[in-house]
Amino acid sequence: MRRIVIIGAGQAGLVLGLGLLRHGYAVTVVAERAAAEVLAGRLVSNQCVFHPALVRERELGINFWDERAIPVETVSFTAPGMSWQAPLDQPAQSVDQRVKVADWMTEFARRGGELRLHRVTPDDLEPYAREFDLVVVAAGRGPQFDRLFPRNPEFSPHTQPQRSIGVLYVRGGTPPPGLSFALGPHGECFGLPILSVDGPVYGAGIFAVPGGPLDRWDDIADVDAHLVRAQQLMREHFPWQGGILDGTEPAGPLEFLHGGITPVVRQPVGTLPSGALVLAMGDAAVTNDPLSGQGANMAAHAARSYEEAIVAQGDRPFDAEFMHGAFARYWARAAHATRFSLDLLDPPPAHIMSTLDTAQRVPEVAHRFAQLFANPVDYTGWLTEETAALDYLAAASARAADQ
Repeated sequence: MRRIVIIGAGQAGLVLGLGLLRHGYAVTVVAERAAAEVLAGRLVSNQCVFHPALVRERELGINFWDERAIPVETVSFTAPGMSWQAPLDQPAQSVDQRVKVADWMTEFARRGGELRLHRVTPDDLEPYAREFDLVVVAAGRGPQFDRLFPRNPEFSPHTQPQRSIGVLYVRGGTPPPGLSFALGPHGECFGLPILSVDGPVYGAGIFAVPGGPLDRWDDIADVDAHLVRAQQLMREHFPWQGGILDGTEPAGPLEFLHGGITPVVRQPVGTLPSGALVLAMGDAAVTNDPLSGQGANMAAHAARSYEEAIVAQGDRPFDAEFMHGAFARYWARAAHATRFSLDLLDPPPAHIMSTLDTAQRVPEVAHRFAQLFANPVDYTGWLTEETAALDYLAAASARAADQ
């Protein structure tokens, strides 16, 4: 029986571990905290999981929240003088990562996986490389493994966070349905329904261009102050939907977060001092800015891609050729999500603004743009190319006029 260790108990690592158990592998997942500690901790992320990733959870029988999570059935977009809404082909959902990770850790152990609890550093990997046939590092986006998996400058134009992020979970009020996204001159805001540790909440986030007028989180130390500041920023910078947080209250004292994430693509294969090789996965390999909503979705895709590569390898060694091939299988889709994520951070060019404007009048265009969050493969070659985008807008507008 081949033995595989996954360093990191996040969405990518646990879904890979659960998938490999089905094929008879002896799988160990190394987590920093026990499930109960994860569940009792503070808010660590925000996510919307779209249909392709949900399919993977359902295939593995780990979709424990379908009956309780509020379906996210629409995507809406607003900007000054612009507003549209489009249905998703299949509903998405948002379940707090603390809930998912805690439940999946418990299920992983129930199905026969081994959980070990400690924080792994690069120096700890040598013993794992001696003990296991394959070491997969899925330990998130922290800097601890940066030297082991160097930044790939070809796909990593930034060396600093491009957004200062403030996220808050609230209850009450009359928030809009579905996933709402608003574009302002100094950043963006979003909102969506979430199943959190204490039941349904509404997640509201503000993405500020660092150093700009929206970047006002440094003096915020508690959740009540965060709500007051968020309400103020919404009124000042997103007045067309500034009432989203009116009449709300924080969902709990730990239900807020501040921070920034540097988008980066890393070399996927690391070499230890002994010469042993280890494989990066998930955010340890590709970290996208959360503005595009791709993190949890790419984690699910990475888990599927790596599982398929491991199973296909059979009894052959997990050598450098295998590792680069496993990442390439993942990158075939992740490259599109990465390009989509990076482009959202830049001021939109004229043909993107024309697309968003046309979406107000042509439902086909709104629908196609909304599906990008679920499947960003369509982005490359359409919205990345001005001529292709404008030709499509003309054709879609003509079809709408003929109806």
